[in-house]
Amino acid sequence: METTRMKAFIAASIAVLLSTAAYAAEPVGSDKFNTEPGFDLSKLTASNFYDTIVPLAKKEGSVTFFDFTDSFGPLFSDHLIPEFESKYGIHVDYVRGNGEAAIQQLIAAHNSNAKSPADAYFISSGNLGSVLGAGVVANIPLNAALPNGTALNTAIATNTGGYQHGGAFVPYHRNQTSIVYDTRTISADKVPTDLDALLSWAKANPGKFIVTSPDGGGSGSGFMQSIAYDKVTGDSCRATLTNFSITADQAKQFAASDCMKPAWDFYKDVLKVSEVAKGNSDTLSLLANGAGSIGTAWEDMTYDFIGRGLLPPTTRQEILTSGEVGGGDGIFLPVGGEHPAAGLLLIDFLISHDAQMEKLLINGSRSARTDIDPAKSFTPAQVARLIPTDQFASRALQSMPSTLNTALVGYAMANLLSANN
Repeated sequence: METTRMKAFIAASIAVLLSTAAYAAEPVGSDKFNTEPGFDLSKLTASNFYDTIVPLAKKEGSVTFFDFTDSFGPLFSDHLIPEFESKYGIHVDYVRGNGEAAIQQLIAAHNSNAKSPADAYFISSGNLGSVLGAGVVANIPLNAALPNGTALNTAIATNTGGYQHGGAFVPYHRNQTSIVYDTRTISADKVPTDLDALLSWAKANPGKFIVTSPDGGGSGSGFMQSIAYDKVTGDSCRATLTNFSITADQAKQFAASDCMKPAWDFYKDVLKVSEVAKGNSDTLSLLANGAGSIGTAWEDMTYDFIGRGLLPPTTRQEILTSGEVGGGDGIFLPVGGEHPAAGLLLIDFLISHDAQMEKLLINGSRSARTDIDPAKSFTPAQVARLIPTDQFASRALQSMPSTLNTALVGYAMANLLSANN
């Protein structure tokens, strides 16, 4: 049943890609919607959304929003939720907790024909397969039905981690791995801009390039993936890097295959002349105290560290010309929510231009909207804390399948890093 449901979402993705805001929402993966909100979803368009939904949402009076993160609490509690409540007069019950536990509660409620515990869920994209397979995601193409959904990058809005969900899972938070450096020790015009130049610099400055361990922080495994994207050759080998149906055994075989040899050889050369940090924050701490000059990082964490004075204002970020991986997490409307209209209205608000700009300003969290340009409203100092916008737009790569990433990390830890510790 789980496989059938996911296949239905995938089969419908092409049809959704062809839809526009001018047309009524059509169910994803089915000839009918899988939730009954008490109003006619088949007549809902981006054009009539506010006229239709706002009165219904106000009548519902409240909305329950679940957030799986630790870092977004102040953003929601102190900024976005009060702004939504002030704008619409609708109370938000804000719930934070363990994402996997919340999903299991949702699935249990669905299986017992009970109402969903929340009206909108912000979850890790890594759990998307679970909720799609359980049939608890409302099959509404939100990128087409929500007025603010039409501003989202269509590919990102309909495909997450290999799941072609047709817009049912809205990309709320985008993150990006980066190369971070301190202009006190290396000027922007001399910083390496590609992998080969980075290796040459690391050889000339042993111990000054800080590489996050791939099993200790996402920036480390992200850097490893970025190397593979650049160094793996051959159509068949490269196709595996984006094969989201790969099994664990296939991934382990690929990690040890000749396909990965160029990537492992390069990574090994990097490790020989670099300092390996245990985690993301450890890398940034080494840069802050001058132990390193260049390191692997997450853009949003680096942005936050600079803003809090944990990194000097001379810190800058870049994406290498060959590209670096990123990802993100999203929001969905559950099947059987108590307040579906308010849930839709809240989701639309959270992906609005102003809300996404505020998220970027406070958390350094990127957006899937195509009209976000921090240079137009941020101070020069704030813009300098981010990856240049043109690089983010043109060099960001999709993260590899989690199954493959797990296998690559395991291989690297067993065969490369153990010899370098």
